[in-house]
Amino acid sequence: MQQHFGLSFSLILMDSLKTAYSTAYYRLLLMVKGNAIGDVVSIDATSTSLNSNFILRNPQNAWPSFCFWGVTNMLPVFQLLGCNYKNAKFITKYFTDSKSFDLFTKVDFIYSNSTATIKSGVGIKSEGDLVVSGTKGYIYVPAPWWKTDYFEIRYENPLDNKKVFYQLEGEGIRFEILSFVKSIRDHKDYSYISDDVSKAIVRTVEDYYSGMNVITI
Repeated sequence: MQQHFGLSFSLILMDSLKTAYSTAYYRLLLMVKGNAIGDVVSIDATSTSLNSNFILRNPQNAWPSFCFWGVTNMLPVFQLLGCNYKNAKFITKYFTDSKSFDLFTKVDFIYSNSTATIKSGVGIKSEGDLVVSGTKGYIYVPAPWWKTDYFEIRYENPLDNKKVFYQLEGEGIRFEILSFVKSIRDHKDYSYISDDVSKAIVRTVEDYYSGMNVITI
């Protein structure tokens, strides 16, 4: 039951991710695609939260880590590296032996010319940052990266570094609502998350819950 709840929640959540509508995040995507750091070779995204007391009291109603954070972490991976990864390996720590609730899940994505690692946790704490590594430099987004209004483009020579600021309006929800209203008014899709990205997220979540390439620690 817990797995079906988690999967359903992830599918509802993915197309309404406020992060996708954040101005700073959207500009980050444009800069990366505009060759600001060269070819992207690696992406590392981490999102965690400590809800240990709630989990202990209500494990049947709590959201597993991969459902709660995994969808958010996959967003920059698929939007920057594409959706056709060659392989995904899951490493999970479950709350109980029933394997119905994961406290922590790490996923390693392998592409033809790049790689990505995402870490999602509700029972562990780590730095919730985002690093996009390229052949010319890298982009660093400090925690919490999914609510960013600031990021840095860093190069070998620190004098070339750039700091980028964009005010975060309502954590992106204002632009999300605007996109939704425009879609209804114009009968067009103004979503910031493409169908390909949505399908890749669905496929990855399904693979995880089917036990494909899942290692338990």
